[in-house]
Amino acid sequence: MPASYWTLAASALWTLTWSLNHLTNSVSQSVADHLWYACAIIALCPPIAVLGSRRPGTRVWTAFILVPMLFALGWPVITLWLQGSDVRGLQLETPQLVGYLLVLVMGTGNYIGTRFTLAALLYAIANAIVVVSSSQACPAWLSDRWWVRLFATAGMVMAVLSAGREAAFTSHLVPGFDKLWLDFFDQFGIVWGRRIQDRVNFIAVKEKWPAKLQLNGFQWNGVPDPATEARIEHTFRWLLRRFVDPDWIDERIGQPSPTQDISPLSADS
Repeated sequence: MPASYWTLAASALWTLTWSLNHLTNSVSQSVADHLWYACAIIALCPPIAVLGSRRPGTRVWTAFILVPMLFALGWPVITLWLQGSDVRGLQLETPQLVGYLLVLVMGTGNYIGTRFTLAALLYAIANAIVVVSSSQACPAWLSDRWWVRLFATAGMVMAVLSAGREAAFTSHLVPGFDKLWLDFFDQFGIVWGRRIQDRVNFIAVKEKWPAKLQLNGFQWNGVPDPATEARIEHTFRWLLRRFVDPDWIDERIGQPSPTQDISPLSADS
């Protein structure tokens, strides 16, 4: 949910800035520089928020990671505002540019290897060219900021369309453990997905399941049996309880949550 809220904020600010700069042309070039850089910084928050999506630490992650990140990356603009003089254009220094790009790669790289790979790449490129065009290291072919920001907006629209197309694919899958796994892996990315996959396969080996969790779903050694399926459901409910609600799981496996409490898998879980 925090990532969703940040997405709404980033979308609203990006739309407002694009409208002021390209539709009405009602802001100066200097103000536009600041607004577009603010868009690029806020756009970092959704993917970075996903990295801290394990409950109950989401609020702590927002307070001690996201908010300081906004202040650190936004300091070049904040210092210009605090000077109290006329707003000047933005020329980011190389260390500031490198810092931004590292955070961008960290956030969007979490989705490389999921169904949202193309959307993540488009998202990263759109934000990167906006920031690079406002830096001292800007190459000549990105010097026209008006066109760069127009292309970046087109890239963001393409990213949204690509993500929507891939989300529609998983929504049509037959309910079951594969649908549950793919939805979790694609939405939470490779960082959390790999961790959950390792835990599931560790328990599978320990309990000698005739199944192994691959990136594209479960691979069965023979015909699925009810006892193993029950253990898989219990395992998923236990491991995902810190990320999603029981109803989210019910919707994807096609059956309601058990009435009893989900107990720990084992002492070393």
